[in-house]
Amino acid sequence: MLLMGMGGCQDSFMDPSVAGRWEATPTVVPVLDRIASIEEDEPITANATSPVPEDLLPQPSSYRVTPGDAMRVTLYDLIITDRPDTYEVVVDDRGMIDLPQLGRIQVGGRTLEQARADIERAMARFVSDPLAQIVMLNSRGSTYSIVGNVERSGQYLVPNANFRLLEALTAGGRFDESVKDIYVIRRVELSDAALGAPQPDGASPPLSLPDTPAGPTTPPVTGEDLIRVIDDITKPEGTPKQPSPGMMPAAPGVRYLPRRQPDVTAVPDGNSPPPALDLVDQPVAKSTPSAKGADSTSWVFLNGKWVQLNAAKAAAASPAGGPLKAADLVTTRVIRIRLEDLLNGDPAANIVIRNGDVVRVPTSPVGFVYMAGQINRPGPIQLPPTGGLTLLRAIDSAGGMGTLAIPERVDLTRMLSGDRQATIRLDVRAISEQTQPDVYLKPNDRVNIGTNFWALPLAVIRNGFRVNYGFSITADRNFGNDIFGPPPYDGPD
Repeated sequence: MLLMGMGGCQDSFMDPSVAGRWEATPTVVPVLDRIASIEEDEPITANATSPVPEDLLPQPSSYRVTPGDAMRVTLYDLIITDRPDTYEVVVDDRGMIDLPQLGRIQVGGRTLEQARADIERAMARFVSDPLAQIVMLNSRGSTYSIVGNVERSGQYLVPNANFRLLEALTAGGRFDESVKDIYVIRRVELSDAALGAPQPDGASPPLSLPDTPAGPTTPPVTGEDLIRVIDDITKPEGTPKQPSPGMMPAAPGVRYLPRRQPDVTAVPDGNSPPPALDLVDQPVAKSTPSAKGADSTSWVFLNGKWVQLNAAKAAAASPAGGPLKAADLVTTRVIRIRLEDLLNGDPAANIVIRNGDVVRVPTSPVGFVYMAGQINRPGPIQLPPTGGLTLLRAIDSAGGMGTLAIPERVDLTRMLSGDRQATIRLDVRAISEQTQPDVYLKPNDRVNIGTNFWALPLAVIRNGFRVNYGFSITADRNFGNDIFGPPPYDGPD
């Protein structure tokens, strides 16, 4: 009874290395692939979002000629009347093609109709009724890329507007189907509405980024605003108003957010605050002229951040030299797709692949996990190519815990980014009892199973008691003449 009381709720007081659940009621516990207390999310995982309905809709658009495109150009009646002349040309890095008699013609960035009109305009110097025809031989502009754990990574063509993710994956050959998630990195063009451009009457605004406001919004009232209001009220009349602590005088038409918002970053430009203050907010007007008068600064709300735009430089870089358009600013969006759902035919996972998309298939973790301490077979264990390896399974693979092991004293050391490592204590008994989740191990993890003061005395006591069982027959020589023969005769007494 004393030993039972000392044992408490443990599986075995005499052998504390024994751990397990052994309950009739089934239970379900998740397995962790990341320990939040010591690890940070990977950048691609932290920025990933689920697909939205717009990702399933094809968006047909006019193809624009890109450097590297190969095309067949047919010119009618240019050299000899009633005879077409055909030339196969490749668009150079500057977006130009060279045609006999016509010279170099700019076609980069133009649709096929616009490029044909430019060629016919050049032919008008020699032909009264110019006629040209363009046939694309190799379209380099509508492409996507596959990277990661696939058989043939590289760049592939997007054949049509309804080209889907599952078709894109099969183009790369075999891939690892045990991967949990795959990612589609997509370029997203900001809409004109997000940049503050006026919309035509009755026109619906274009699709904006998911869970992101379409344009600047007024921030909520913060502590800094309250302090500034109190200072304005309590100061004597005639005292010039000073900004609250940590604030700089705002540029014309600009209000500032408090420093405590980490996602807002200032870019010095004339009257903008210095970088150390880290304070910018959305402008009240569309733009703020700088002190030099050469630039114009605009702000848009994008992916939870205020992004500063240089409208003057963007307008100068645009082909028409006009105002900033949607194509002048591009951001990146990461879409997370569960591979299991995709392979099971879930239509919501089979999104449309668009021009410029990058499909990333993560590689399975490869390397070793190192077992140390009170384990029966210490040393490295190779991670399986598929399926992953949890802490409990790694202990089983190393022959189980030793006789001096204490399951509550297990240290896991994990490598972090920047050549750092972190150690955390895990309770293998609680994991075995399914009251805490198991953990997936990663390459270069070290599992050190510890002990305590009482483990050795308990092992000595445990090994001191031995119980033998079986059947035996005892034969005494004094009464076994039939077996051993009569006793030897030494002569008369």
